[in-house]
Amino acid sequence: MSTATHMDLTHTEALLQVPEGGLASAPRQNIESGIPGVRLNPTLMRHEIFDAELAEEVLRTGDPSSQVVVLLAKGELRAASELVAETRFIDPQNFAMRVLDTSLTRAAGDAPRAVNRLRALLTEFKDTEHESILQQHLGFAYVESGDVLAAANRFRKALDLRTAADADAHLIESSRACLESVLEHTAKTAGSADAPHPAAVNAAAQHPAPATAAIALQPPAAG
Repeated sequence: MSTATHMDLTHTEALLQVPEGGLASAPRQNIESGIPGVRLNPTLMRHEIFDAELAEEVLRTGDPSSQVVVLLAKGELRAASELVAETRFIDPQNFAMRVLDTSLTRAAGDAPRAVNRLRALLTEFKDTEHESILQQHLGFAYVESGDVLAAANRFRKALDLRTAADADAHLIESSRACLESVLEHTAKTAGSADAPHPAAVNAAAQHPAPATAAIALQPPAAG
């Protein structure tokens, strides 16, 4: 770990500094999300179902935002989109649903658009209690967009905000683990700047580019 002060570092070096406490030495585990049956995979930066029964119970009795997270984790984008639309029809300014709407955009394969929408939300909610979740989601979107330096910036900001606010332990750990994932990837691929993060690879695999049909070339007509 570098002993250089923050003032001695370039902007990029500052972003890539290892957080206090160092990087995790053990394999990274999925993190509690605060929603029963769902955990965050900090390598793929997606929520995953780890207890199907608990997740189904959330779909039956949970609040709408928790239900959307479960549906996204199950890959049921149409149902998640319908629930977001229904909730926002009743409450257009529902913050959780506005953020989850950007998660739908990302899950649909358009991370750059998700970045733009989250940046607009951040302008609206800068310096409020909602900023940390927007910084975290911007980290997710930037990773999938291929900009790991921007992602590191956002995860570090989310971690700082959540630590300062004494947020729930799983929120602090999710920011820390995602930041560590980006830092580890950057360290491993230092000689290959174009190597995508596993989260970007996974996102691309969910939305492969359509195959381009070969077009038979016809010989010119005899003149």
